[in-house]
Amino acid sequence: MENVWPWGIPVFVALGALALRGVRWAYVTFILLSVAFFPVRTWFRFESRACDLTCSGSLALTSLTNYPHIVLFGLFFAGTLAQFSQERRRSRAGSAFAWAGVATMLMGAVVELEQGLTGRGHCRLRDLLPDAAGAVWAATLLWGWSKVRGARSRDRHRCA
Repeated sequence: MENVWPWGIPVFVALGALALRGVRWAYVTFILLSVAFFPVRTWFRFESRACDLTCSGSLALTSLTNYPHIVLFGLFFAGTLAQFSQERRRSRAGSAFAWAGVATMLMGAVVELEQGLTGRGHCRLRDLLPDAAGAVWAATLLWGWSKVRGARSRDRHRCA
C-alpha cells in the first residue's frame, strides 16, 4: 500500500484546491479520503497503541515546530472556511470562522485517534496544538486578505 500513496498526492492536491474554491463535492470527498487515509495505509489492520496524553510547556513549544501539521491544518481550515462561508451567505447564521475552527480541531482529533488505532504515526494530545496554530495562522491570513480586498472594493466604487 505504501506504493499507492504517491499516486494519491495529486488527487489530494486537486481535491484540496477545488475545496478551497468552495466546491462542495470536492470538500466532502477530501474529508472522506482523509479519514480513510490511515486505515487504508494499514490495509485495515488495527494495532491499537495508547495515545500520549502528556503535555508540558516544553513539549507544547516543541510541538509548535511541527510545521507540516501547521500548514496542512491551516489549509484544511481554509477549505472548511470556504464551505462555511458559502453556507453563511445563504443563511446568515453563525460564524464561518468559528465553525471552520471547530471542524479543524475535530479533524485533528480524528487523525490522532486513527494514529492510535492503526499504530501508524504518533497519537499525541499535544499534536492538537500545531493543528490549532494552523487554524489561527490561516484565519489571520484570510481575515487580513478579506479586509484588504474589501478596502480595494470600496475604493474602486468611490472612483466610479
